[in-house]
Amino acid sequence: MRGRDIKRYSYEFADKWIIATFPSRNYNIDDYPAVKDYLLTLRKEKLEQSGKKNVYGIKGNNARKKTNNKWFETQDSIGYWEEFNKQKIVYSEIVQSPQFFLDKRGEFFVEATSFLITGEHLDYLVDWLNSPTIAWVFKQFYAGGGLGKKGFRYKKKFLEQLPIPKPRNDMKYKNTNNLIKAYLDLTDEEINFISSSVNL
Repeated sequence: MRGRDIKRYSYEFADKWIIATFPSRNYNIDDYPAVKDYLLTLRKEKLEQSGKKNVYGIKGNNARKKTNNKWFETQDSIGYWEEFNKQKIVYSEIVQSPQFFLDKRGEFFVEATSFLITGEHLDYLVDWLNSPTIAWVFKQFYAGGGLGKKGFRYKKKFLEQLPIPKPRNDMKYKNTNNLIKAYLDLTDEEINFISSSVNL
């Protein structure tokens, strides 16, 4: 899932895939001839650096980490890779408006222009992150400057500092102006000002 594929509450799947052949799974590459043929088009010598078999990623002619893996195997020591299989919020980093999508089926991996959030109360959190109010607060106080007239960047460091209220049992997980108004004690005038200031 690339950043451009993520929309507010949804996504547009571009039929892009990740080949992840972890050594612990003991894959026989000959059982997957199409995958083998594709990897060979990348030039096997790029995947096999100086006899040290690698590869979580390839950058030019340099492998990121030297291992004893077979030439087609990806790095198996990623401590957080199982997080991708969980429910998670996936989001674009550089946007003109909030674009947070809740992957409830644990289907998507993300590439370098998108990120993920795991944990509790994700239904609640995705509503707040997509709300005009939180987008306005983030852009005004946490984004560290805009990107042009409308753009801003959801940097992880600042996103983690957002003062989102904890969920209350007496309120349902629905993002409406009335709910935000009740939580934050905002006036109608303030809600209207925020809504008109955010590009949604």
